Amino acid sequence: MIHLTTLHWIAIAIFILLFFILSLLSLREKKIKNMLLMVFSSFLLTTAAAVITVVVLDKYTKKAKILTYATQRDLAHESIILRGLLQNIGKYKIGYCNLEVRISQNPRGSRANSYFKPTKSFDFMTNAGNKKYSVTEEREVAQNLMPGEKKKFFVSVRIPGHFEDPKYF
Repeated sequence: MIHLTTLHWIAIAIFILLFFILSLLSLREKKIKNMLLMVFSSFLLTTAAAVITVVVLDKYTKKAKILTYATQRDLAHESIILRGLLQNIGKYKIGYCNLEVRISQNPRGSRANSYFKPTKSFDFMTNAGNKKYSVTEEREVAQNLMPGEKKKFFVSVRIPGHFEDPKYF
């Protein structure tokens, strides 16, 4: 659930006003069927624009920053543990804050940036070619973060068993 700021409410009010203006303009139509179609299309247009505007405002008015973090490998559970401190650096309350952790297998071969691994003819029978080389998980690390407030977070992400030398970022 997103927390609506005054900017969100102003944008919603503008789109409601736009819908009423478009509806009043469509009342000039003589045929009822065309008038209802115009009202419905103006409703769809303003609703879609309002939703997009609210999402964009939510993305760019709420900002958080990771101040410190530390990583640790838990070999018993084959996972990576991230601990850190998160701060709301914006002017508005943040309803929730997500952290995306990406773990990738260290590439092998002559080209260090290549994730391509050639397969043999009969690999389709053994499922050897279907292993993932990258795993991405998103976790919620904070809720109801007030402006300037700091919160500690803790995230544990499992490493796939076939990863030999994982890199995480």
